[in-house]
Amino acid sequence: MKCMFSPESYAKYRTVTVRPRPAAETPADRERGSCDFIAFDWSELEPERGRFRLDELMEALQSASNPVLVLKPDPPSWALAEPAAYYASFVRKIGSRADRIGRLAGVVVSALAGGKEEWNAFADAFEAVPILADLHDPGMIRHLRSRNRKFGLLIRCKDENRLECCEAMAREGLHHLWKSRPVVLHLADSACGPALERDALRWHASLANAKLGLGCKLELRRMTYPEAVSSGGSLPVRLWLVNAGSAKLYRRCHLKLRLRSGDDVWELPVSADTRAWLTGDIVHNEVLPLPALPAGSYLIGIGLFGADGSPVPLHIEGLGEDGYFEAGKLEIEATADRLLHIWDSYYPEGYYPLEDPQVPDSGKTESGASSSTDTRG
Repeated sequence: MKCMFSPESYAKYRTVTVRPRPAAETPADRERGSCDFIAFDWSELEPERGRFRLDELMEALQSASNPVLVLKPDPPSWALAEPAAYYASFVRKIGSRADRIGRLAGVVVSALAGGKEEWNAFADAFEAVPILADLHDPGMIRHLRSRNRKFGLLIRCKDENRLECCEAMAREGLHHLWKSRPVVLHLADSACGPALERDALRWHASLANAKLGLGCKLELRRMTYPEAVSSGGSLPVRLWLVNAGSAKLYRRCHLKLRLRSGDDVWELPVSADTRAWLTGDIVHNEVLPLPALPAGSYLIGIGLFGADGSPVPLHIEGLGEDGYFEAGKLEIEATADRLLHIWDSYYPEGYYPLEDPQVPDSGKTESGASSSTDTRG
């Protein structure tokens, strides 16, 4: 029984609070964050100057899981006179093709003899795809930094050299690199021990050529919205998510709400910047504008989707195959809007554990959104 003196009794609008359960861990979850390294020799892809054989490369990238491209700078016989210049030209050609397919998880920066010309070619040719610098090549790392070029990290590791990798991370100050670009592990052995697995989590690795359960794992912990809103009015929504994984979500994604009445469906974009989400608690509060909808009862759902519209599964129970979680019902009434500025003078109770939401007026977008991220871990 609700106490008559509780904060809910004085609420300016009645809310619905939904707390989905995290999905149970399954053996398939260990496959999250696994990648395939796709390696090709330069001499194989450009046997003659200007004649490229890229069909096999493109097919491999299309069929692989989270493909990471490795170009081996093995010069063909025709390029022996000026291998560095020709290899840089070759890299730019590959980048013009592979950078556009949208499937590459990363490309490993390689050079004939630590040449800046080749490093610059990777930096210039790959814009959409993260370039990965070798942890054990400090010259490459410092050169990319001198160009203010953001890069990810490739860590070639095994149980025997994990301490060496930790020392290299500390020496080059790379522990926060994961916040902007991915950290990828290339394990020399098919299996790794528990100490190396712990290091992979400390490095916030997102991909590995092994089933370590790495990467982003988003869970919706709480969603709060009004019981009733006005047609053509405002829909205040408060979201608390947790990234319980090892790394952030690197690709651009879109958070959406869906309203459904019978066969009629409306999708509402949420202005959350998913690329700013790190690990730990993620709080997002927003007042969404509603279209003019017929009065009645609607089902409200929430889902996360990639730039191509494909679902990015939330790790919660009850998630549909279409990527949406049905949160509950929402009543839409033919009344005047009274919720557009509701947070200007009133903030509903129910602060989130560990992280209080920002005051809605702080950092508010045009639609009334504000968000904050906890960088714990």
